[in-house]
Amino acid sequence: MILEVKNVKVRLGSSEILKDVTFKIDKHEMVALLGPNGSGKSTILKTIFGVLKPVGGIVYLDGENIEEFSFKQIARKIGYLPQENPETNLKVIDVVLLGRTPYLGEFKHPTKDDLEIALNALKSVGMEGFEDRKFSELSGGEKQKVMIARIFAQQSEVLLLDEPTAHLDISSQIEVMELVNKKVSDEVAAIVTMHDINLATSFCNRILMVKDGRIVYAGEPNDIITQSTIKEVFDADVDVKRFGSKIYVVPKAKVQNNKNKRIHIICGGGSGAELIYKLKEIGYQVSAGVLNVLDSDWHAMMETGGITIDEAPFSPISKESFEKNLELIEKSDLVILANLSVGVGNILNLKAALKAEGGKLLVVDKTPFDERNFAGIEAEKLYKSIIAKARVFKNEGEVLNAVEVLLKG
Repeated sequence: MILEVKNVKVRLGSSEILKDVTFKIDKHEMVALLGPNGSGKSTILKTIFGVLKPVGGIVYLDGENIEEFSFKQIARKIGYLPQENPETNLKVIDVVLLGRTPYLGEFKHPTKDDLEIALNALKSVGMEGFEDRKFSELSGGEKQKVMIARIFAQQSEVLLLDEPTAHLDISSQIEVMELVNKKVSDEVAAIVTMHDINLATSFCNRILMVKDGRIVYAGEPNDIITQSTIKEVFDADVDVKRFGSKIYVVPKAKVQNNKNKRIHIICGGGSGAELIYKLKEIGYQVSAGVLNVLDSDWHAMMETGGITIDEAPFSPISKESFEKNLELIEKSDLVILANLSVGVGNILNLKAALKAEGGKLLVVDKTPFDERNFAGIEAEKLYKSIIAKARVFKNEGEVLNAVEVLLKG
């Protein structure tokens, strides 16, 4: 099965919304449409599904012009999930059974087979047992999974998903994308409109970047997601981080100020955020590391600027990052070890702190270390050695006061 969109043009009133849009998608592909609001992403999906008629160009399904299909034939081939969920008091099972509408006979009553297909679709999205719940009583993530079950019950070859992760928390976003990804791996093709570039690069094997009704870039994520393409399409200044085969788009760090004193913070998991913001507000140069990309302390550094040694999300500290940490420690006037939790993945941060000269090492020891030590005896020994050589403080306020005294003048 191949879906081909060829030289499609769409007008609404006097405005040309789509301009010579051309691409193909085959089974086992998930393609993301990325672009700003009003760029034409939703219009592409509506045109493929037949809601909008092109004034030029053709949409082909298995080599046949889709305009020659009846609406029921299109609905058997293509499942379409619009942006907004319906407001309904229908039971969950009845919402999912709507996906069987293209297959209903003359009397339009679901058969036992239809019911079994709907129940299996609910099971596939983890909503087994919700059949008799009212759709209106579900959470946002649950509603979206039910809507995905509906198009799974439709047994279509192509899925068109318009912002399927909008208004969902990060856990639900990932869960929804994993459900679609599994379906794509099994048997179908999917086209997904999105705003979250990181989510798209994590799950989609191809990206189409849309601007002003045109596809301006198309290809694999690693090839087309760059600072320059994002600037052109979204008018946003970002950094693109690459860790092995993965890429992450992050806000561009602000330019640091020109104060003379530098403080390096060893932190993670939010333990350094207060220090980062306060020290930057006072006017010091601040560096931090090693931090996993998307960690809360990492976000604080992105907002305030400065040098950040970062590691891939959820990855252990590499030898290269450890060495960079040591370099910044050596160049800093003071080093602060925050009240961070320690696990196997970040135990090298303790080893780095131990390398700091005793006179410039400050430690926030707010929580008993055994309550935040998840790396065992090795971490315990390292921390005891650190405490023996450092200046130790009970909270961030005490450390900030000490910084002002030690770096005065």
